[in-house]
Amino acid sequence: MTATAIRYPAAAPVARFALLDLTEPQLRRLLAAAEAGLPQLDAADDETDAELAAILGQAREALGA
Repeated sequence: MTATAIRYPAAAPVARFALLDLTEPQLRRLLAAAEAGLPQLDAADDETDAELAAILGQAREALGA
């Protein structure tokens, strides 16, 4: 029996995302927002709101949304 080489097409790269830089409250709010369809988040302060908006914007951009 002879050996046959089987060639598979190269898989497209898959984007991976790390949520390690989020604090627990930020992660909880992000998950709650995602479950609700990503409505406007009610942040306690402008800095946190800007951080979450940037995270969601990057995620939308990476996902092509």
